[in-house]
Amino acid sequence: MKQQKIYSIIIGLVAYIIISHIFHVFFRGKTDIALSLLYIYNDMLYIVGYIFTFMVYGSNKFNRILFGTLSIAFLLFFVYNWWGVSSMPYERFLYIGLGLLVYICEYLYLKAIQNDL
Repeated sequence: MKQQKIYSIIIGLVAYIIISHIFHVFFRGKTDIALSLLYIYNDMLYIVGYIFTFMVYGSNKFNRILFGTLSIAFLLFFVYNWWGVSSMPYERFLYIGLGLLVYICEYLYLKAIQNDL
């Protein structure tokens, strides 16, 4: 399970980074230092939160409580950071949706492999 969990986390992160990069290329518009820092900050926040959250995913009670707490805190902070961006009204929904989609897919996959064991 641990090896499958690590592989799925890596695959989820690679998918997020590739799709996020495609969004950056298509929707960024002009190059701006502040926007570039926003992209880097939010991507790194997502990557760190994603790794920490899914590395504690497990079947015992402590891991479930810790996973739920980290999930709520991480996702709320991620959505809060993108929600405050007023210069990109349509783009923020793409990033929030992408982050939630990758997160939900990873959760469903880990839940499925946990039930198989």
